[in-house]
Amino acid sequence: MFFCKVFYWVIVLSLFSGYQAVMAQKTTYSTEDIEKIAYADSILKVATLKKDSHQIAEAYYLLGKVELSAGNYLTSHVWFMKSLRIQEKFGDSYELGRLYIRLREKEQRQGHYDEALKHLKTAEGIFRRIKSNIGLMRVYTSIGELYADEALQEKSNQEEILRFSVDSAFFYHKKAEKLSVVLKDSIALANIRISLGKLLQFKKDPKAIAYFQQSLAEFTRFKKDNEKISAMLFLASAYLAFNQKEKVPRILAEAQKFYEEKHLHNYAWIRNLETVYMNYYKATKQWEKAFKHLENLKDLERKELLADQAGAITRLEIEYETQKKEALLKKKNEELGLTTAVMQTQKLFLFTLVALLVLTVGLGFFYFRLSRKNQQISRRNAVLIREQNHRVKNNLQSVSSLLSLQANQFSDEASKQATKNNLLRIESMAILHRELYDKEDLAIINLGDFIKEIVEVVLQTFAYEHVELAYKVTPVKLNADQALPIGLIITELVTNACKYAFPDNPEPRLTITCSKEKEELLLTIADNGSGLKNNLSAGAAKTSFGMKLIQMQVAQLRSSYNFNSSAGTTFTMKFKPDFLL
Repeated sequence: MFFCKVFYWVIVLSLFSGYQAVMAQKTTYSTEDIEKIAYADSILKVATLKKDSHQIAEAYYLLGKVELSAGNYLTSHVWFMKSLRIQEKFGDSYELGRLYIRLREKEQRQGHYDEALKHLKTAEGIFRRIKSNIGLMRVYTSIGELYADEALQEKSNQEEILRFSVDSAFFYHKKAEKLSVVLKDSIALANIRISLGKLLQFKKDPKAIAYFQQSLAEFTRFKKDNEKISAMLFLASAYLAFNQKEKVPRILAEAQKFYEEKHLHNYAWIRNLETVYMNYYKATKQWEKAFKHLENLKDLERKELLADQAGAITRLEIEYETQKKEALLKKKNEELGLTTAVMQTQKLFLFTLVALLVLTVGLGFFYFRLSRKNQQISRRNAVLIREQNHRVKNNLQSVSSLLSLQANQFSDEASKQATKNNLLRIESMAILHRELYDKEDLAIINLGDFIKEIVEVVLQTFAYEHVELAYKVTPVKLNADQALPIGLIITELVTNACKYAFPDNPEPRLTITCSKEKEELLLTIADNGSGLKNNLSAGAAKTSFGMKLIQMQVAQLRSSYNFNSSAGTTFTMKFKPDFLL
């Protein structure tokens, strides 16, 4: 009893200390695994070259199988998911269902039973839709193995749940057994008997030995090496369980010899081999040998703990080499394709160059003719514009002369004054015309110069050149549509000042300001006369033609205005210019 306790504590301490060496461990691939990896890589290379998505997915699936067999769960998951992303694009297929079964195997090995069952239910739905009995047989077998594994691993301590798992495993294995008989698949039937044997052994039923013996015979007959080893180990475990220990050494020796001769490497059954060895030596109280195999089992379990990391390193090295070769092959193909494309491009370039040369000559000649024609049109337009301006000037001058002649014929002063006012209005139009067309900027006037010229003409007409003038006009340029109303308004206001503000005024003064307020212009014209309210003619002035003309021009500008007579007469108007430069 004391020796057993010592043996137990030695095992615990060795398991704890063994974790220190795990990080340096790397996955060891068997010769068979390396051949499978090379085969999958060759498929991947050819499929990538041909852009065959189905074969690329198959290569990923094969690489995932190898990694799963070696216990590299992370790496196998990466390959399976790559394959899944491609397979799902093609819809339901046997290959897609098979892939979900492999994903179940990975999750089951890691103890993720719920996730494993989800994958199997997905696979079952796929196989039902495509009516694949082979697929359904595999799914039922896998579901049975899942329930059996959950029961055998004693994941639940509740007897009711445990019984449910065992019964469910029997149920699905029996469904799979019926399909294997219908399909006449002896290997599948042998695998199902292995699973049923494990369940019978769990239930302590000696019939398990017969199931294992039948499966072993089938695997031997069909030369299924890995399956044969597994069957032998299950049979050895059954002999131990049912107190037939004397039959175990022969089976273990045969399995060990078969392993060494065939150079097989399968993580699952190597672990089972070490487990059976340990259990046998414990049963026969050969503690030293039991401890040795326990150490071997401990190493395997340590490897399993970090298999994802270790396996990923080795697989990444292989993948890196494969990708290098693929990249080199791809580069050569690209160079060949590029050379062909360059030759075709050169031919196309020469043809295009000749066509462009002919087109350029044609376009050059066309543009030369077009340029000559445009020059002729431009010269003709210039002549027409000059002729038009000259005619406008002459017309304005003719109108002005007629009005002046008519004014001389009037005997009453009111008619003469009205004609004189019209002459000033015509003159403001003439000034606007000169501002617009006698300078480089056509259809645009400088507001400050325009105002000064109009004011000077009106003052000269009324012989008030001595009036003190004050200008505060912000540099602004307007178009003709707005300049003309402003010119007429200023003409009327200055005329009114000459008529009502400046007579009997010893120091006549006129102030004109124009400033910007955000997006508007504020125009102010002020005199220092007596104001409209003190003017005897104020009432008549407000209803005169001149005032109506001002109101019409203000409306045309869509602006607002007001008069202030507190100190002289001040006219204020706000309007929004079309453009403000």
